[in-house]
Amino acid sequence: MSDIDEVKNALNDWLTGLDNGEIEKMLATCDPEVIICNEHQPTTVGVQAVRDKYAPRIEAGVFKSTFETQHIKVYGDLAMIVGHYGVDFTNKTTGEKGGGSGRLALVYRKHPDGSWKLLLDIDNND
Repeated sequence: MSDIDEVKNALNDWLTGLDNGEIEKMLATCDPEVIICNEHQPTTVGVQAVRDKYAPRIEAGVFKSTFETQHIKVYGDLAMIVGHYGVDFTNKTTGEKGGGSGRLALVYRKHPDGSWKLLLDIDNND
């Protein structure tokens, strides 16, 4: 499998983990030094901080995610994906719907075992 395919698989594992409420599957795709910069939110640094951010959200609702890749390229042991995301959210208690969409830039780092892990996630909303 090519590096690009491996990076796409890592992104897919994050998305299916989110959609299936599997926080550990999401976290398994993260580099220990992961940084998440979501628009209008504090920067999240490290795997535990990602857990602390996403676990309550996953507990509260059901997600349905989409991602359309617009650019993907490998640069040695780093890879970049740029694309458009969409997410629908349904609150488990109230049934209230929410979500959003926007652009997303992701950087992955290749680890010595050959796996690609999310290093940087930057988004901006439509």
